Amino acid sequence: MRAAPWIIFVAAFGLLAGGAYVHRDDPAALVVIGLYALWLLVEAPVALRATNAPQDAWTIVPYGAARLATIGCCLLVPGERPAWFWASAALLVGGVVLREIAIRTLGRFYSHHVVRRSDQVAVTHGPYRMVRHPAYAGMILAHLGLVGCFPGPAAVLALCALVAAIVWRLRVEEQVLWDMPGYRDYAVGRKRLVPGVW
Repeated sequence: MRAAPWIIFVAAFGLLAGGAYVHRDDPAALVVIGLYALWLLVEAPVALRATNAPQDAWTIVPYGAARLATIGCCLLVPGERPAWFWASAALLVGGVVLREIAIRTLGRFYSHHVVRRSDQVAVTHGPYRMVRHPAYAGMILAHLGLVGCFPGPAAVLALCALVAAIVWRLRVEEQVLWDMPGYRDYAVGRKRLVPGVW
């Protein structure tokens, strides 16, 4: 399980390379694929960082597999560029920006694994004022944008699987965080992913 982040990372780049080949005659598609690759590189230092005894080793595989399926179903199936392509690309970028701000706000407490440091406390500023899990919200928004750029039935199903994996992982994470100092009080006044909804 410790190799899973590396396997997911390499597989994602393989899918992006395949997508670049499939869409080699579409400069707009290549821009989006390049942006996604840049996102992977920006997160690589934290995504590939070793963690002692990850408590969620069994959740990272379906989460990563659903993300890879979404990438593959979007990029490896040729299709017409939709009229809303650039709006979807903007949603992808907006989701990534939200996620990166959330990661930077958590700082040393952030991990791609569900772990809690002994000195960790609830972070309540930045995007965490609005929702409890803005990094996951950003992940969903970014992939919603990706599916909007490269729509298709398989891509929509893969996105649904990714959202389900994120919700499952989020629930596991909340069990780990529940006894963290300040987390219960913080959680009472904030929704998980969508302000005012859930």
